[in-house]
Amino acid sequence: MYKRHLLVFILCLPIGIAFAQLNSPGALRASARALTVGDLLGLAELAGKGDTHSQLLLGLSFQLISERDLHAAKESGASRLAAYWLRQAADKGSAPAQYFLAELDTKSVGVGDTSGCNEVSTLLDKAIAQQYLPAVTALGHRYLEGGCGFKVDDSLALPLLRKASAAGDAEANYWLGLSYEKGLGVKADQHEANVWFRKGAEMGDAACQNALAINVAEGNGASKNEVEAVEWFRKSAEQGNYEAACNLAIHYQRGEGVATDNLLAMMWGLISDRNNSDPGGYYCLDHIEIPKLPKEQVAEATQRANAWLTAHHYPTTPPPEYTEPK
Repeated sequence: MYKRHLLVFILCLPIGIAFAQLNSPGALRASARALTVGDLLGLAELAGKGDTHSQLLLGLSFQLISERDLHAAKESGASRLAAYWLRQAADKGSAPAQYFLAELDTKSVGVGDTSGCNEVSTLLDKAIAQQYLPAVTALGHRYLEGGCGFKVDDSLALPLLRKASAAGDAEANYWLGLSYEKGLGVKADQHEANVWFRKGAEMGDAACQNALAINVAEGNGASKNEVEAVEWFRKSAEQGNYEAACNLAIHYQRGEGVATDNLLAMMWGLISDRNNSDPGGYYCLDHIEIPKLPKEQVAEATQRANAWLTAHHYPTTPPPEYTEPK
């Protein structure tokens, strides 16, 4: 009964779009990713003195490290430090910190740690009470998929996601599109799924861009258009979406919607594998058939990949294992 009353409360909240955009998870992640070592030292000093925003960015920086390798991060202490600094900011009422701490608690389940699940709902509720739009989407997502203390409840999930979408949260459109694609709480309808994916894609959501590109490339609920698909894959990949980067690599390798270019296929494959934060371990270059390239072209592909990674504030990548082409 409590959650039903909470849903009514949330749906009545007036949520500001401009506030959500300035403090969006994507924007904050980009800010944290761009920090230099010197910046982090300065943040650590300010965070230690109690500055809430510095605590948020410092915690988020450790969270980004954690996402690279959840198991290694747990051993190194990055996850613990992320949780510590995010909690410092969350306890002072920072809605983004509450959102990210809830996200960290949920992701910890992937390495067998469920200790934070009992506070996820509370953290999201607190962020929502401050009109933090991404938390509405996150709560809807939790009710859509369940897990970490949540039971699947489409009657709660879909109104939350529609509210967030109407208020301007691009990510909400991805989960609505997925609902129609898989028939979660609604009748499966691929065309309607693409309506939501396209809405989110045009708002700049990388997951929506990748999902729309897949369906446009394959003609699922949309007119088949490989050229358009490549452009959406590119837009998504440029935002760091590793799945889209791999899909772009595949299109370069096959020459679908773009001229065949195995060097660019390897470049985007390397970028995809470097940005892959999936504990499942699907790696692009292990699954696409790029013809063996001369050593010089492998070096150039690696150089181009690292130039992109550096420009977008990601760690660089070593070259792939090389064998002479026959």
